[in-house]
Amino acid sequence: MISNPDLILYACIAKGSTILAEFASPSEPGIEEIAQKCIGIAPPHHTTFSHTAKKKTYTFLIDDPFVYFTVFHHDLAKLESSWFIDRVKVSFLELIASNSLRDLDNLASLCFQAEFYPLFREILALDLDLGDSLTETTSKDSRNPSMDSTKEKTVTRPLLMKKKKRSSGVCSIGGMEDKSSSGGGGHHRGKDGSGLSCGGMSDHGGKMMMNGGGGVLVESRQKAKQMWRKHVWVVLTLDLVICAVLFFVWLWVCRGFTCIDG
Repeated sequence: MISNPDLILYACIAKGSTILAEFASPSEPGIEEIAQKCIGIAPPHHTTFSHTAKKKTYTFLIDDPFVYFTVFHHDLAKLESSWFIDRVKVSFLELIASNSLRDLDNLASLCFQAEFYPLFREILALDLDLGDSLTETTSKDSRNPSMDSTKEKTVTRPLLMKKKKRSSGVCSIGGMEDKSSSGGGGHHRGKDGSGLSCGGMSDHGGKMMMNGGGGVLVESRQKAKQMWRKHVWVVLTLDLVICAVLFFVWLWVCRGFTCIDG
């Protein structure tokens, strides 16, 4: 899109030396005559051609038999200028496709002016309409500061309610009933008939998993015991190995039990 339409100084669609439709900026009087001369010397054997002189960029987009010609201020970004001239081309091809009865071999000067000039203005005004809508929305929000707080409350309250529902479920196994503040019955049988899930707890194949702190604490204690047992066995094994090595070294130095006999 064009960030600043004032940088579009001129645009036209031509066939040969005949201009079919054009747009000229009011800030550039007499640019139509310059454009007419440029169209007459459009570079052959080119698809695109661009030249910058005196802070103006002259661009040709040639799609035989039509030529799309534009004059931009040199401050206009290349990406925006390419977008604009491509958009003009696409819009014109759509226009002639909808006028299939028109003889394209005999086209008079400015024969598409009445139909395409509004399209020129529409292409230039697309970004302006978007900018106006964004500005209007921003100004409305600034005049109604309560809207943000209302939205925040609307989003926050359901989240808090969901958290309460998830954490309030209480379920026990072994014939005891499920007590859940959500009122919908907190535990459900799995597809295989062996899995239970309720509130913050679920049972998968006999292994109890709790989302609350109690389940995590029990599981942590079990893991700590297992780690402690492994550590004790490792220490005892190392001690036995060291004692055995020292014993064999003593036997080798004393050549048996001669040290004891002496």
